[in-house]
Amino acid sequence: MSSNLDIFRSDFLGANSWAQRKDGVPLYLLDTLTIEELKAAEIELMKAASLSDTWPIIGLGHIKSQNALPLLYKLLSKSKKNTRITIAHAIFQIAQDQKMIDIVLDEIPKINNQYELIDMLYMLPDFQDPRLIELLKGFQEHKEYLVAYNATKALGLPTDGIVKKFRK
Repeated sequence: MSSNLDIFRSDFLGANSWAQRKDGVPLYLLDTLTIEELKAAEIELMKAASLSDTWPIIGLGHIKSQNALPLLYKLLSKSKKNTRITIAHAIFQIAQDQKMIDIVLDEIPKINNQYELIDMLYMLPDFQDPRLIELLKGFQEHKEYLVAYNATKALGLPTDGIVKKFRK
């Protein structure tokens, strides 16, 4: 039987195929780790953190890694669009840095790809900022069904109305 840390390494850090990544970041794997395993995972996440893969960044935010803050701020200064929002979200989860909200407000309009945008929508409620909630509510009127549907879902609202609207 593999340890939880080994499973984290293979299914989180080693997830390099579509089949392994299709369901999103397996944050629950971090939640299964002991305190000692989590320390090891934190170091490995920091080593893996880069602008080319946001999973380690998301993981560092999830575990609220204070040690990762200098690295995340450095990556933030070099990032753009959805990667910048993901890093800002991680920093906010760790440090509650209110400047991250302005970064998100600035970057969201720059995202043109609906699939990239959908991932960002689910981060917005975590900031608990009225401006971001209003922005999220605005996406309920998006011309693309998946954006409108996921904005509604991210708000925790029933999606029946969106489904009916787009069936017409």
